[in-house]
Amino acid sequence: MSPIDAEHARLLVRPTVDTRFHIDFGWWEKAERDWEVYLRSHLCEQHQAAYAELETSSMVDSVDPVTAEVMRVPGIQHIVISHCSRLPDYISPQTTLVHAVFRVFLANVNTPLSAAELGARLGRPALTIVKTLSGPRVYKGIRPTTTD
Repeated sequence: MSPIDAEHARLLVRPTVDTRFHIDFGWWEKAERDWEVYLRSHLCEQHQAAYAELETSSMVDSVDPVTAEVMRVPGIQHIVISHCSRLPDYISPQTTLVHAVFRVFLANVNTPLSAAELGARLGRPALTIVKTLSGPRVYKGIRPTTTD
C-alpha cells in the first residue's frame, strides 16, 4: 500500500476499542519533529545522564523475548526496552495517557495493540484511549494501523 493509500485508509477508518494503534514514524518525519530528542525524554534518570551524549542514530539488535525475532532498533530504544521500561515507575498513574501509550509502544518495539489491549495494560478505559487517539489531532505519531 502506498503512503497516499495508507493515509486515505486512515481517514476512512472509524476506530473502535478493537482498532490496533502504533507509532507512525512517517508522521514524525512529515511533522518535522525530532524523534531522537523525544525518545531521550523516555529514558530513566540514570540513562538520561549516562547517555546524554550518545549518538542517536546508532542501531542495535534487539531480540523479542517471546518470539525470538531479531529487530534493528535505535540504541536508545534498546535501553528503554531492556532497562527503563522494566522499572516500576516507568508508567505510573501520574503518567499522561499519551505518554503512557507511547511508552508501551517503545517497550514492545512498536507492536500494534488495540485500545482494549492498551487499556488492560495501563488500567485505563479503552473508550478513553480510542477517543483520545482517534480525534483530529495526532499525538506523538500514535495512529491506527492500516494493516493487521
